Amino acid sequence: SIPYVGFDKDPRSVKALWERYHCGLLDDEERRDPYHDLLVDEWRRCTAMGVDVTMARARRLSEEEFRQRAEANQLFLETSIPIIQDVGRFLDEVPGVMLLADTSGCMLHITGAPDVQERAAALSGIVQGSHWGEAMAGTNGMGTALTKRQPVHVFASEHFCEGLHRWSCAAAPIFDSDGSTVLGIIDFTTAESDFRDQALALTVSLANSIQARMGLHRALEHSRLMSAFGDYARRYPADDLLLVDRFGHIVTRSATDNSRRVAERWSSTPLDPAAVQASIEVTRPDSRSSIGRIVHLKDARATGHARVTGAEPQAKDETAAVRRFGQFMTCEPDTKAMLDALERVATADVNVLLVGETGTGKELLARHLHASSPRRAEPYLAVNCGAISAELMESTFFGYVRGAFSGADPRGRTGYFESARSGTLFLDEIGELPLAMQAALLRVLEDGSYLRVGSSEPRRAHCRVVAATHRNLAELVEQGRFRQDLYFRVKILQKTVKPLRERPCDIPLLARQFVKMLGVKHGLGACGLTAEAAAALERYLWPGNA
Repeated sequence: SIPYVGFDKDPRSVKALWERYHCGLLDDEERRDPYHDLLVDEWRRCTAMGVDVTMARARRLSEEEFRQRAEANQLFLETSIPIIQDVGRFLDEVPGVMLLADTSGCMLHITGAPDVQERAAALSGIVQGSHWGEAMAGTNGMGTALTKRQPVHVFASEHFCEGLHRWSCAAAPIFDSDGSTVLGIIDFTTAESDFRDQALALTVSLANSIQARMGLHRALEHSRLMSAFGDYARRYPADDLLLVDRFGHIVTRSATDNSRRVAERWSSTPLDPAAVQASIEVTRPDSRSSIGRIVHLKDARATGHARVTGAEPQAKDETAAVRRFGQFMTCEPDTKAMLDALERVATADVNVLLVGETGTGKELLARHLHASSPRRAEPYLAVNCGAISAELMESTFFGYVRGAFSGADPRGRTGYFESARSGTLFLDEIGELPLAMQAALLRVLEDGSYLRVGSSEPRRAHCRVVAATHRNLAELVEQGRFRQDLYFRVKILQKTVKPLRERPCDIPLLARQFVKMLGVKHGLGACGLTAEAAAALERYLWPGNA
């Protein structure tokens, strides 16, 4: 089942198939062998991503971007490079180069025959800092191994981009010690004419060696984490403590009921920051790189956080019916059903539109959609579309290059779509966007492409979009003030958040929660609501939901 492996490599027939595909001459009904079907499916995927088939040279990161990537992968580089160099001693006479890339497809290290390095750099931009993700470079060894999470051998015209047909690329993913987290890619690239049958076996062997060495580092990290936790726990023997590794997983905890409750809900419910007294980073002894942290929780008896400590005795039956989605809570049936729907799509990569009055908690829902998604380790950016002037919208969303306009930052600036990377971009009050910006946003949502202001170099957005509005977008469409095609793009899933006056059962629930929080904030100790105050809150119509 390994892609591109186990088939007879026939460059002539593949080249003919590639030409027919790009000329639009393939018949969907024609019978093809499994090998050719596989290639056509891969090329169609690249076409759908908007990859430029004429691309001949990879995009190169700036020096600052590459420095940041290298720093973020310091341990990975320190582990991998000695192994690669050790094997490289035996490849001096082999006309190829060994490449190491991170999880984004950025090349971190290159070694091998000097003449091949020079030719690869000159012809295809194969240098440190070049970017080989499939969204940029189409089907290729490093990018496709990342996408497939399997070893691949992409030979000659199997590449999607014509400029890469001169190369043969055998690549394998490098997994962390858990066997599922990809750390990067090892790739052996040669000229098409210097193809070696053993190339894929070499990269798989190197990937396994690096994984084994990373396993030793992780074992040392675990030992250091446990030692640091033991020292800290001896200073606070009765407190609620958690030990979290670099991946955000709980390693161990103190033997208290509250820490047990938090640990049991750790993977499904983000920890309320207000419940944390201190977060202590644990670093590698030879650097400032974090390997985990000790989370010191506040005294549950003092804080009274419902998320951590459970319900008050007098509200036990009511709290059992409460539905939580991050910091958003409700016991109203329709709203609970809405939260169930959001939870089902949190892990799906679809756009979500949240509709509701100001103050109903739309951003709380958007934040937890991000926190519950596979993108949780990437940035979450919230943008109020109604707070940006029309003149600055394009540069704010898409960024600009040096000298794009008078008064611009001489270094250029990244926009929201670029800053969000592979995270989540929350577009609040999307109904306030002018029509010109709606057209630009539609293009991004359709194929991910955009241009920085003042640049002709296309870029690609990789973030998920969650939008919100208090307006009726369907009515705006009828009035010609909102594009219908954009409306359909952002409302793959649309959910309406009821105002508080339509959720009267939530008023006492939220009131108790806020009273507790304010009591802790102002050091008032245990606080409560009188019967008269509770009745007044339930009679109030809650304009603005606040």
